[in-house]
Amino acid sequence: MARVDNTGGAGYVIDNGTGAAVRTKLNQITAAVNSTNSGSGDPSINSAFQMHIDTSSSLLKIRNAANNAYITIGNVSTTNLGLAALAGSTFTGKVIHNYTSSLTIPTGTTAQRDGSPAVGMFRHNATLNQFEGYNNGAWGAIGGGAGATGGGTDEVFFESDQAATTSYSISAGKNAHTVSPTINSGVTITVPSGAILVIL
Repeated sequence: MARVDNTGGAGYVIDNGTGAAVRTKLNQITAAVNSTNSGSGDPSINSAFQMHIDTSSSLLKIRNAANNAYITIGNVSTTNLGLAALAGSTFTGKVIHNYTSSLTIPTGTTAQRDGSPAVGMFRHNATLNQFEGYNNGAWGAIGGGAGATGGGTDEVFFESDQAATTSYSISAGKNAHTVSPTINSGVTITVPSGAILVIL
């Protein structure tokens, strides 16, 4: 840990002096640079875009252009400074998207679904042209993915697949309907107590 002071020159400025005095100031500056100006709290001598590590919090900071405050870059005790990696990251807290445009979600074919899906996964299925989520051991259309469609502005036809290829349980407290599906061998459709399944 090392930071510059005004001994032998103000901050990073080296005053004219004896060889020993100049060497002492040079060593101080070198030590500060080598340790990224590390020390507890923010430095007392600052310049625009100066970086430092606050050892009391392990935060790497950089001075703003106006030279009146520090901006936190990340935590040096955490992989990747605690920042999200460009390719794959896990967030452990709430993520807030504060914009008015749109969020692009993963899109791919049915064959490109995750090999080991987990409850809560969400994507756009390019094969079925619908949004889908994974729950109760199966992928299902969500958010209007199987909504009514029709010619022009008509919304009168509800479309569904013709075969049940994966076992499915109707959600508790829900009823369901389907149109003449073929249920593949080994596939089980579970209708919980109190629920109604209508097959047209």
